[in-house]
Amino acid sequence: MGKALRILVIIILLLSVVSLVFAHLLFEKRVLLTERNRIFENAVVNLAKTIEKEDAADSTPPSVEKDIATVTDRELVNPEKEPMLQNYPIQLEQQNLPTLDLDNTKMRLQLRSYYVIDPVTGKYKIDELSQLPATKGPGSMVEVLDNVFERAKVQQAKLNSTRAELAKMRDKMTAAVEDINALKIAGRADKKEITEKAGQIASLQGEVADLETRVARLTNEKRELAAELADSRNEVETLNGELVAVKEDLVKAEEKNADWEKRWKGLKNNPLGDPDAIIVTALSAGDKGKIIEANDELKFAILEFSNEAITEMLGPERANQLPQLEMNVRRPGHQSASGEFITRIKLRQVVRGKNLVVADILSDWQQATVEKGDVVFF
Repeated sequence: MGKALRILVIIILLLSVVSLVFAHLLFEKRVLLTERNRIFENAVVNLAKTIEKEDAADSTPPSVEKDIATVTDRELVNPEKEPMLQNYPIQLEQQNLPTLDLDNTKMRLQLRSYYVIDPVTGKYKIDELSQLPATKGPGSMVEVLDNVFERAKVQQAKLNSTRAELAKMRDKMTAAVEDINALKIAGRADKKEITEKAGQIASLQGEVADLETRVARLTNEKRELAAELADSRNEVETLNGELVAVKEDLVKAEEKNADWEKRWKGLKNNPLGDPDAIIVTALSAGDKGKIIEANDELKFAILEFSNEAITEMLGPERANQLPQLEMNVRRPGHQSASGEFITRIKLRQVVRGKNLVVADILSDWQQATVEKGDVVFF
C-alpha cells in the first residue's frame, strides 16, 4: 500500500512539473496573442481614420461653356457653345469628409469581441444553425471589419472614378490648350498687322496735322495778303495823286543834285578842309585786331588794331579821319550755324595816339555774345 502511494505521489509530482511547464509556455503565448491583438486593434483604428465614413452629397456642377464658334471679324451675339462640365461629378472634389471613428471604448470593445454578446443576458449569443457561439452579426469584431472593408471598397471605387474624371479633364484641357495656342498664333499675326496699321495711322495723322497747320498758316497769310493788297491799292491811289507833284519836284531835284555832286567831289577827299586828308572806304582782307573789352548790354566794344591796320585806315601819320566801316568779328573754335562768325561791328571813334577804336555792335548780325579775345577781320 505504501509503495502504491509512493508511486502515486511521484506521478502527481511529475504531472505537476508538466503542468508548470505547460503553464509557462501558455503564458508566453498569451502575452504574444495579447500584444498581437493590441497591435491589430490599433492598426484597424488608425486605418479607419483614413477611410471616409460616408460619400459626399450630390451637387450640381457650375455652368461652364466653351465658345466653339469660328473666329471671324463678325460680332456674334449668341455664339455656339459647348458645356465643359456636363455630367461632371463635382462631389469628388469635396475634401475633409468625416472618417470612420473606432477610437472609442465601445468600438474598441467590439473589436476585441470575437463572439457576439447578447445584450440581455450578457452571455455569448448562440447561432441558431450551428448551436455554437455566434461570431458574426451586430456587436462582433466581424461587423466592424466588414464595415471598414465596405467603406474601403467604396473609397477605392471613388478613387477610380476620380482617375477617370482626371483623364477626361486632361483630354478637355489638352484640346482647350491647343485651341488657345492656335488663337495665340492668329492673335500675334493680327496684333502685328494692327501695330503696323496703327503706325501708318499715326503717320497719316501727323501728316494731316502738318497739312492743317499749313492750311491755317496759308489762310492767315492769305488774309494778311488780302489786307496788304487793300492797303496797297489805297497807297497806289494816294501815290498816283502824289506822282504828279513828284514829277514837278523831280526837275528841281535834278538841278539840286548837280550842285550836290559838285560839292561832294570837293569834300570826298578833304572832309575837314585838309588837302592831305584821305577817307578810306575799304581795307585789305584779313585779321585786323582783337576785342579787348565788350558790353553786350550797351552794344559797344573796344578794339585793339595792329599797327598795319591803323596805318591802313588813318595813314602813315595817322592824321586821316576814321572811316565808318563795318567789320566782322569771329571766335576761333566757335561752333554755330554760321561757324566761327559772331557779329558785325561799325567803327565809331579812334583813341588818338593808341591803336584803340570804339565800335558799335550791330545786333542784327549778332550770333553770340561778343567776348574779350574775339578776332576782328575785314
